[in-house]
Amino acid sequence: MKKIILFIFTAVLETAFASDLLANRMLIDFEQGFEAQQLAANEGSAFIVEANGNRSLELRAAPGERVKVRLFPRFGNWDLREFVNLTLDVSNASEGDAFFRVLIKDPTTADESWYRPNLSHNGWVKPGETRVFPALLVRHKQKSPHPSYMGLFPQMHGLPNAQMFIWFGVDVSRVSEVVLSLEPQEFAQCVRIDNLRGSRRASPSVLETDPDAFFPFIDIYGQYMHEDWPNKVHSDADLIAQKEAEEKDLAAHSWPKSFNQYGGWSGGPTFEATGHFRTQKVDGKWWFVDPEGKLFWSLGCNNVGLHMKTVDLGEKERFYADLPAPNDPILGKYRTQKGNRYDSKGPVYEKKYGSDYEEFYHRLSLRRTRSWGLNTLGGWSPSVENQPIGLRVPYVINLYIKGQKVKPIEKLADPFDPGFEQAVKDAVREKGFSAKDPFCIGYFDNNEIPWGKDAAKTMRRVLEQCDDRQPMKQELLRFLKKKGIDDRAALVEFYRTMLETYHRKCRDAIRATAPGKLYLGNRIHDGAMRNDLVEVQAEYCDVISFNIYEKDVDQFNVRDRRQQPFFEIDKPFLIGEFNFGAVDRGKFFTGIGFAADQRNRGENYIRYVQSALNNPRCIGAHWFTYCDSPTGGRTLNGENANCGVISMADTPYPEIIEAMRLSGKMIYSIRHGE
Repeated sequence: MKKIILFIFTAVLETAFASDLLANRMLIDFEQGFEAQQLAANEGSAFIVEANGNRSLELRAAPGERVKVRLFPRFGNWDLREFVNLTLDVSNASEGDAFFRVLIKDPTTADESWYRPNLSHNGWVKPGETRVFPALLVRHKQKSPHPSYMGLFPQMHGLPNAQMFIWFGVDVSRVSEVVLSLEPQEFAQCVRIDNLRGSRRASPSVLETDPDAFFPFIDIYGQYMHEDWPNKVHSDADLIAQKEAEEKDLAAHSWPKSFNQYGGWSGGPTFEATGHFRTQKVDGKWWFVDPEGKLFWSLGCNNVGLHMKTVDLGEKERFYADLPAPNDPILGKYRTQKGNRYDSKGPVYEKKYGSDYEEFYHRLSLRRTRSWGLNTLGGWSPSVENQPIGLRVPYVINLYIKGQKVKPIEKLADPFDPGFEQAVKDAVREKGFSAKDPFCIGYFDNNEIPWGKDAAKTMRRVLEQCDDRQPMKQELLRFLKKKGIDDRAALVEFYRTMLETYHRKCRDAIRATAPGKLYLGNRIHDGAMRNDLVEVQAEYCDVISFNIYEKDVDQFNVRDRRQQPFFEIDKPFLIGEFNFGAVDRGKFFTGIGFAADQRNRGENYIRYVQSALNNPRCIGAHWFTYCDSPTGGRTLNGENANCGVISMADTPYPEIIEAMRLSGKMIYSIRHGE
């Protein structure tokens, strides 16, 4: 069994943290105590077999066949609140990679969907391999018990040692069953499952006995102090060694040979060249077409470049060891807002690249992007500006539209405000370098606008919450007076008018200010995936954008939880955000997309991108994000996720980079169907 070795930084803490090597809790090992009623086979063949004196569960599948089984506690439910993972050993005696799924249920789990809000994992095991697969126990924040010390960590999505509370998942104190599925392959499969167990202590024991002794827990490099992992930075010398190793890695991996200067398909057919990016449907599949007329599929990453990620200190000041003083002559500049905010990446860059690191890091970010096999700088990327010749990468721009906000619809600038269209034009002009730049693909207007799940209720809130000077409220009152009725149907009708007004004015302003650039919509998130919204965007946007945090996009047009069709319009779409995080590198939260470990992050990345490439309407997918969020919880929203390609200590994650490079080499062969 693998154990997490905790490196203790003081003699006082040595005994306290040694107890965090909590013994695994065996749930099912198919040996003594296992009873027949704990196993049910729903599809395919499953057997208890014995080999070398050890019993295990064997799943056998003929070519094209699925095996699906369920495992239950002997009595009641499993209480796994003490553990981070539900771990199992998976052995593959097949000739090819086996693809398996793990669904963890509690008594309230409504169905057996592999998609959110359920808690499921995708895993792969190589021929001849026995893999220890640590399925993460994602804690539903309303269902799962909270630790008594939770108040010590304000504005943090995940707690040490990786208790992750979010709006999906399970009640970890009442795990009722585990569903295992061996997915169909073209070859016969034989996989053995053994040693289902709870593993890795969820709560640092010292927090339960002497909380003050736990602090500080974040080092000068922004890392969790009370745990160790591969490639962790322990000294300034480690930073320099990593810099030198990365230089060799970047030199050994250039931009894919299939890319032209824009990242388009150099060996593919040539179409009309307009000097800008545009869209075109070719042989039943939508594509971008680059400025030279080559087909282009956008594989990108958000926030590429030198990007501050601050933590509001306040109660969190004691989180940090070696926190620079606000008046420190070298590092004090990373304490902003009168010293109340801190960016722990700044000291890392100073130590690793020198005090004058900005231009070096800008170029490094572009070199990384190209070396990683990506051809697009996604949203909010500082490196879109001033790209040196030879390092240029196409990009998208997020516009922040100033104007009178509509209180019930956060982020929305009022489209009925007479100055709204000018505000959009001003937002484009603020990014003036982009309007005539052939490397600029186009513009998003804002991000994840919460359009509301119920149109009538949203408009009713406009009437109730906005004052009489709000242009949208004034327009709505005029509309209702003209209709002569104030009912649900009238409110829904005006909601549609509001959507049309907003998107039409955005489109017109972008076309007037940046001719030839694409209008990419506003990155619709899960809570706003409405048919009326996508119908309007299909009319006014060149490309519809969605942020899709799922295992893949196979079920995207059939919303699995709602069991109703969604987005059936033949219109190209771009995935503005997706990711997979893990908690095996000192982070406490994964982000919305989660994986078992770093290897599994890479595996899930490859599957996701391939599913997007196989969708005829999808023309790109952008990873969120370039760098992890701060261990202490990001300013405003408390995010502290392993969502990056690099850590807060500027350490690249080799597993996700390998997956990106593999995908980048294959995007055109897969998309073309070779």
